[in-house]
Amino acid sequence: MKNYIIILLFTIVMVSCKENKKETDSNPVENKIITQDVVSPIINVGKGPDALFLTPNKSFLYVANVEDTLISVVDTQTEKVVKNINGIKYPWGFTRLAKSNLVAVSGYDKQLVIIDFTNHSIVNQKVFKTHLGGIASDKEGKYVYVIAIDENKVLQLNSKTLKIINTFSTGKGPDGIGVSKDNSTLFVTNTEDGTISVINTLSNTQKIIETGGKPELIHYNKDHSLLFISNFLKNKIHIIDTEKTAIVKEIENIKTPEEAVLSEDEKLLYVVSFDFGELNVYDASTLEKQSITYKTGNKPIGVMPLGNKLYVSNYGDNSISVIKK
Repeated sequence: MKNYIIILLFTIVMVSCKENKKETDSNPVENKIITQDVVSPIINVGKGPDALFLTPNKSFLYVANVEDTLISVVDTQTEKVVKNINGIKYPWGFTRLAKSNLVAVSGYDKQLVIIDFTNHSIVNQKVFKTHLGGIASDKEGKYVYVIAIDENKVLQLNSKTLKIINTFSTGKGPDGIGVSKDNSTLFVTNTEDGTISVINTLSNTQKIIETGGKPELIHYNKDHSLLFISNFLKNKIHIIDTEKTAIVKEIENIKTPEEAVLSEDEKLLYVVSFDFGELNVYDASTLEKQSITYKTGNKPIGVMPLGNKLYVSNYGDNSISVIKK
């Protein structure tokens, strides 16, 4: 999902990785649809906004600022940042722990943090020996799975103690991670290999799905029966059936896709285009492209639907677009 590094020396590498990946690997694809050019309200947040998390009561939007040491907390009624949760070493991704009031956050600089989103406070944290990437959890909230970037592994953690229970090997450049409907299988995108690792956590066996390009971000439907995986270099979204552990459908000719996220009723699929500053809309059943594309800020990555609006994180200008549908 991201190749970020920390502060001064890290920032140079981080920007280089991100910019080189996005700008030199782009393959423009012709667009023949109507574009919504209305300027959306903008919320200024921290540096490098990326992943988004919406609290279950839909009152607050968390923004992971991957080039900063804080999470911006946005009030979804006032559309203003009401708090910054500080002390997080370059926050990368979120996963809610089952139906609890806790969300686990991976920090690129070797830190994992547990936040109580009822009062926006850190309640537990641990520093590891490896830089951390994508993060997921099982449906019961018993385990946290986080990418160990330097080790090409997934760490399985006890969600209460944050102790390592098990590790699973991945391909090179692991990034995004998802969990199957039955909790038994992990799916990991390997950005350097152009593959997806399918890992059975019970038998510690795996198979490889060859995709080519650079598979990155993973999102899923409500029951985790389907995964939506962006492939930045192939201009595709891979749709995986987690029971069949195979790609069952694909959306092609998407310009430099980042997050692919379903609408709240799961009837639409929103796909971010990084290089083109756009948000594309597809019918989630037929996968047909809809007649409108929304303009975003500079270099968008994340998208979060909420009612009649869409929040989009703009990595390139440190902001959140609020798009009214």
